[in-house]
Amino acid sequence: MMIRFAKKEDIENIIKLWDVCFPEEPDFNKYFFENIFRYRNTLILEENGDILSMAQMMPCSIKNLGKATYIYGACTTPEHRSKGLMKKLLEKSFAVDKRRGNTASVLIPANKELFEFYAKLGYETAFYIGEGIYTANGDDGSYKEAEYKDIPKLMNLYTGDIERNRSYWKTYIDMYKALGGKILLRKDAYAVVSDRVEEIMYSTDEGKNKLLNSICGYLEKDTVRVREKGNIPFGMIKKYSDTATENMYMNLMFN
Repeated sequence: MMIRFAKKEDIENIIKLWDVCFPEEPDFNKYFFENIFRYRNTLILEENGDILSMAQMMPCSIKNLGKATYIYGACTTPEHRSKGLMKKLLEKSFAVDKRRGNTASVLIPANKELFEFYAKLGYETAFYIGEGIYTANGDDGSYKEAEYKDIPKLMNLYTGDIERNRSYWKTYIDMYKALGGKILLRKDAYAVVSDRVEEIMYSTDEGKNKLLNSICGYLEKDTVRVREKGNIPFGMIKKYSDTATENMYMNLMFN
């Protein structure tokens, strides 16, 4: 077995494995490979020329911690699961992180069992979200669809722990426009909207409520599912130092 970063000649097998493991959103998969995917971020485990396991090592930065890696799209061929391949792949990613001077590795487990799996590799739960149903109530207010010129406002309203620069917001504005969602903005709140509110950040409760009322109208629904800061376990971190971390927020990481 060999673990290495991907090359151009691997792309057909990479996409094939991705589509097998993540078949739920073909439109997003196509967009990801056309606009976001980078060979230099793709760590693969191969044997006899076949890619058996892979993961994206996407660079990110965490407030008060610094440079880190976001592990995304971690997957193994169905016939080679439960053989310790992902453990080998992630251990290699930790070595790469340390060589690069990164402070941590973060990820978002897809289910409870994966929280337990990643804990065995030294990850701990550190990121939390809130989820609930909002019922339209009262007046809405003016809002607009976010554009590039609004990125400073989005950056000012955002209070999460994964740093988001201009490039991040440009990527998300482009992606949501391409895939049918929107980032809706008021002076005191923004929301990332698909068929639900994927994230809402606000400086006033009034702004939050008015924007959510507007979103119910936009979606033509009386209620909408909302994701924001909270206390539901969501993401994990493996730190390479003893820096304290608690109750952080991470979301909109292509999850």
